[in-house]
Amino acid sequence: MKKGTNKSKWILIVVSLMVLAVGAYVYTDSSEEKLALSTDSKPMRKAKSVDLEEFPLQWREVDTFEQVNEFYEERIHNLSLARKKGLTVRPQESTPIPEKDGRMQINEVWHSGTTIHVLYSIDLSALTSKDSDNEETKYLVQPPSVESINIESMNGSDQQSFQQHSQPLHPRDTVVFENRVYGLIQLPPITEKWGYNFDPHDIKDYDKEFSTSFSLRINHHTIETKGMPVRYFHDKDGHVLQRYTTDEVYTDDLVTMEPTSVNIGVASSNVKMKIKAEGKEIGQSVHAVIKTEEESEHPVRLYLNETEEDNVYEAWFQPPSEPLTEAVSLKLGSLQIHDDTPYSFTVDMTQFKDHSNESVVLNEKVGEAHNTDIILEQVDSFSGTNMNLQLKYEPHEADQEEKLVGAQLAPMNSLEEEREKFIEVVTNEGETTEANIWGHDNRGDIHFQSPALRNAEEITVTVNKMVYAHRLGHTFDLNQ
Repeated sequence: MKKGTNKSKWILIVVSLMVLAVGAYVYTDSSEEKLALSTDSKPMRKAKSVDLEEFPLQWREVDTFEQVNEFYEERIHNLSLARKKGLTVRPQESTPIPEKDGRMQINEVWHSGTTIHVLYSIDLSALTSKDSDNEETKYLVQPPSVESINIESMNGSDQQSFQQHSQPLHPRDTVVFENRVYGLIQLPPITEKWGYNFDPHDIKDYDKEFSTSFSLRINHHTIETKGMPVRYFHDKDGHVLQRYTTDEVYTDDLVTMEPTSVNIGVASSNVKMKIKAEGKEIGQSVHAVIKTEEESEHPVRLYLNETEEDNVYEAWFQPPSEPLTEAVSLKLGSLQIHDDTPYSFTVDMTQFKDHSNESVVLNEKVGEAHNTDIILEQVDSFSGTNMNLQLKYEPHEADQEEKLVGAQLAPMNSLEEEREKFIEVVTNEGETTEANIWGHDNRGDIHFQSPALRNAEEITVTVNKMVYAHRLGHTFDLNQ
C-alpha cells in the first residue's frame, strides 16, 4: 500500500479552517469591543431583534443555549468530552459583515486530529436588506454561504487562499437562537501542507494564529470580510484517554499478528500491529471487536496503513461511545488477503440496446473460489455507456476458514488511475476499458464507462485479483 500525501491538499485544509473560524463568534454590545464569553461559550451580547417569521427560510428556532449545544453534540462525536478536557478553543475576536447590520462570530474551534470543527454563528440582522422598505426583498430567499477563505500568517508571509464549494447555512444544518443562526463547518486537519488527502502521521501538535478573512455570498452578492486572528490548537497527547499494550503473539499456518499498542482517544483511536503473511499480500482491513470486562462489545473495522517499519501497520477507528475500564480485550475476527488468481465472466449486452437507464436482475453464478460462490446479482445500465455490476459472494459454510469478500483492490488513499487497473472489460469487438471494484463483506460493485458499450453485443469482465478473509478468532488481553 502507498501513503497518500497530496501536498497541495493541505493548503485547502488550513484555508478551510480559517473559514470556519471567522464564521462563528460572539461579541459585546459595542461592535468596537472584543467579545466576552462565558465558560460554555454562550455569547454575552444580544443580537439585534429580527422577526424570524418574516424569513422565507424556515430555520429551526430553539429556546435555550443548551439546545444549541445539543444540536452540536448530536453532530460531533465526543464534543462534550473534548470541552471537559480543555481541547477546544473559544476565540475572542469577531468581524463585522461589510454593508450589513450584523457580525460573523466564531464561538468554538476543535482541532480533533483528523478533523477541524468550527462552530459559528451569524446575526440574522446581517441577512436582511436594511435599506429596503419592500417586504418582498427585505429578507433572504436563499441561504447565505461561505464562498472562499484567505489565510495569512500574522507576520505577513505565507498567504494562502482556499476556494471551496459553497457551504450554505441550510435550515437542515443549522438552528436559530436569540436572533443568530448557528452552523458548523468541518475541515481536514492542519499539517505542514494543507489538504484533504493527508497521512495521519502528518498530524502533529499545533498551536498558531492566522489572520483569517472570508468571502460570503448573501442574497446574490459577494461580501469580503476583514481578517481577524484565529488560534488553531491541537494536542495529540491530550486527545488520548487510555493506552493499552499486550505481549501476546498470534500465529497460524498463514499469518503472524502482534498488536503493539492500542490507544483510545477522544475523537479517534488507533491500533498499531505487526503482521506477516509469508508469500501473501496483505489486504485493506482487519475485522475486530473491543470487549470490556462487563462483556460489552464494540465492533471496529481497522483499515490498515503502512508505516516506515517493515510489516508494521496502523489503523484508526472511532472510539467506543462509553468509557472503557482497565480490563479490555481485542478480538481479531478476520484479516483480508489478496489472491492473484483471476476470474472472468460475460454479460449479454443485447438486453440494453435501447440505451436507456435499465436494471436487470440475473442472480447467475459466474465463478467460485475459496469455497465461495461468485454471483452476478444485478446489472445496471446508464444511457448505454455506463454500467454497474453487482456481485454477491456466498460462502458454502457460515463459519469457514476462508471466504471471498467484496473489498476494493487498490489502497483507499490511491489515485483514480491507480485504482482502475485491476479489472479489464473487453467488448466482442475488442474494445477495452478498465474498472475498479468497491464493496465490503458479501457485496462488491464494479463500475465502468465506455462509449464502445453502445455497439457491443457482449462484454467479458476479468477481475485480476481476489480478496479473501482469513479467519483469526483470537482474543488479546490488553494492559494499561
